[in-house]
Order: sequence, then structure tokens, then C-alpha cells
Amino acid sequence: MAEHSRHKKRSVSEKSPHTEWEERNDTSMKYDFDTLVKRRPANLKQNAIPPEVLAAGNVSFDGAEPDFPTAPVIRDAVRALAENGLYGFTLCDDTYRERVCWWMEHSRSVKIRPEWVVPTLGTIYSVATAIRLCCGEGEGVILAPPVYNRYAQAARRLERRVVECPMQLRDGRYHMDFDALEEAMRDPSNRLFVFCNPHNPSGQIWSIAELARIAGLAEQYDVTVFSDEIFADNCYGGRRCPCYLEVPGAAARGIAAVSLGKSFHFTGVNHANILIADEDLRARFTDRRTRDHYGSIDPLAYECVLAAYTPEGLDWLRASNDYVEKNMHLIREFFREQLPEVPVYGGEGGYILWMDWRARFESEESLTDFLYRRAFFHVDVGSSYGAERFTRMCAASPRRCIAQALVTLRRALEK
Repeated sequence: MAEHSRHKKRSVSEKSPHTEWEERNDTSMKYDFDTLVKRRPANLKQNAIPPEVLAAGNVSFDGAEPDFPTAPVIRDAVRALAENGLYGFTLCDDTYRERVCWWMEHSRSVKIRPEWVVPTLGTIYSVATAIRLCCGEGEGVILAPPVYNRYAQAARRLERRVVECPMQLRDGRYHMDFDALEEAMRDPSNRLFVFCNPHNPSGQIWSIAELARIAGLAEQYDVTVFSDEIFADNCYGGRRCPCYLEVPGAAARGIAAVSLGKSFHFTGVNHANILIADEDLRARFTDRRTRDHYGSIDPLAYECVLAAYTPEGLDWLRASNDYVEKNMHLIREFFREQLPEVPVYGGEGGYILWMDWRARFESEESLTDFLYRRAFFHVDVGSSYGAERFTRMCAASPRRCIAQALVTLRRALEK
């Protein structure tokens, strides 16, 4: 389908005054966020980049996986583990649990108890465990699209139905359809609701009031709620992402997932910490996890949790968030000037931005043809999340890489 016509926007310099100002005032420069990591061909993000984008010298902004190195304290822990030379079975001991509690309090201002911590082989592994625990074959898993596509993938692979309660986009924010959610929860064959906070792909943070409405419905209809909070350490503008378990009434049926994955670039290490306050639910989940062939904590994950969940790790995380927030500001400014008809949502939590191209392109095919093959601008397509003609962009890249990609996008627009 044809691309909509538009007036040519004024061009911008390859290094705008805004970018120069950010470089002069970037308090995060005590750490290295300007080095581009090297990716092997087997890396998923590297593997997915179209050849045209690679040939143009641009990086990919799809996949929520940063392009700069992780924290020095993490890298030191990996070196120490390697030099010691032992990678044996590793248990979840008191020290490990206390570090997770410390982190939740200091990163997110949330107090949890050590016994709530249940290590697993990753967030989606844990979603699958919760599905097996709560839903029999053919029963329903409730989702509110647009949302991370791996939840539906996990449900379908386990031969469970996906029950969708689409959200509504109003006034620049997504709103849950609580009437549809209540109708879905009222059905006794739908026993699990999975959502994420901050929301993926939009990056918005759900409020305590919104979480309380979810908890109230879950209590009324005896539905278990799985809250994926692996982006919750990455918040901007002084915001805090609440934990679902801190909402009154949520703990009895609530499961929350936290991880090194997003905050410390551990997406390829199959590890997460599941927080479950209710003793009975925790015991049943832990039993189901163990019967799903869970053995012990990955020794790499163990050492890195102990290293990351410290004052040194928190200092790096805050600097990383500061750097990414400036990246987001740069991207938003570009779109306001060059593509005002394309709203950019997000910037509250997670290092992702969500762009609405519907006013400019008539189909996702014409959108991706322009972005990938003419602008060499590689981002996630919205149909993966249930929203065609939207894109998700990862903003956790060296700023020069983002600036370069915006230049090629601007040149394509001018043509």
C-alpha cells in the first residue's frame, strides 16, 4: 500500500546542539555507556538485523537488550568466577535471599521477606510454571494486549487458550478494559492473568489504583495474577514502579517476577527470582517449578546477583537510567521535529519507546519497507505485540549510535 504523502521537514545537523548539551551535562559519564558491545553472529539481536541495516553501519533497536557493557561490578564477578574454575551446583542460601530483599528496598522502596524469594530458570519459564499450576489443558490464560508476545506463546505451547482483553489507548496512555477483564475472570475456566509492569511494549507504569482494581477482581473471582516486573528497576523522571505484592489484597493470589535480565543485561542467562508472599501459593509454585526439572541456581547467576545487588550495582543502575533517559529525550525531540504525526509513547519505565505510525502508513508492510530498506532503522514491529503499524524501539544504546540512526532516518524522510 502507498505511503501517505507529507511535507518535507527542516533538516537537522548530524550532531545537533541538543546532543552536544547532553554530552556536556551527562552525569552518567563516570561509567562507560559509549562503547558498543561486540555481538557474535549467534546473538539473537545480531541474527535478526536486516543486511541493509548492517551495510549502513547502523545497530538494531529491536529486542530489549542494551548495546553498551553491563556494570563493572558484574564483569568483575564473572572474571572471579571464571578464575576460580568451579561451576558446581549452587543453592539459594540466606545471603542470596538477603541480597534480593536489600535490592527491592533500595532500588524500588519495596520491603519483602527472604522466604518470598523463589529462584527459577527465567521469567517465561516461570510464566509457564504458573500456567501449569493454575490452568488445566484447554483452560484460559488472560492477557491484555498489546503486550509481550511470549506470554501467549507459552500458553499456546502448553495447549492453553489465550483469552484477550484488549487495552484502550486514550490521551497518550493505555487503559485496561476492566469490564472485559472482569468478564474473563468470571469464567471459571480462566484461572490466570499475566501482565507486566512497567508495561511492555509501551513502557508505562501501572498505578497503585490500577493494580488495586486488578487485585480486587482477582480476589472476587479467585484468579491468580502473575506480574512480570523485570523492567521495574529502569524508571525515569523520579518515578517508582510499585510491586504488585505491595497492593492491599494482592498478596494472597499474587506472583511477581524480578530479574537481572533487563537492569544488568542478563537476558541470555536463564534466571529470575519469583516473589510469592502467600505461603500456600509459594509452596505449590515451588513444587511445580521443581517438577518442571529445576535443579539449582546457575552459579553465574548466583555470583552476579550478589555482585549487582549492592551499593555499587545500584550506583551503576542509576547512572545507566540517567543515560538512557537522555537518549529517550533525544529520540522524542527528533520525532517532534521530523515526524510530528507519529506519537511516541513511553519513557516512564523500561528502556523502550512505543511509536504509532498509523497516520503515516497504510500497512505494516509499507512501514517496514520504509524503515528497514530505505531508512536502515531497525525496530520491533507492533504486530508482534498485537498492534499493527506500531513499533517498539530500544533506547539503551550508545548515544552516537542513536544519533547516527536518526540521521539516516531523516535522510530517508527527505527523499
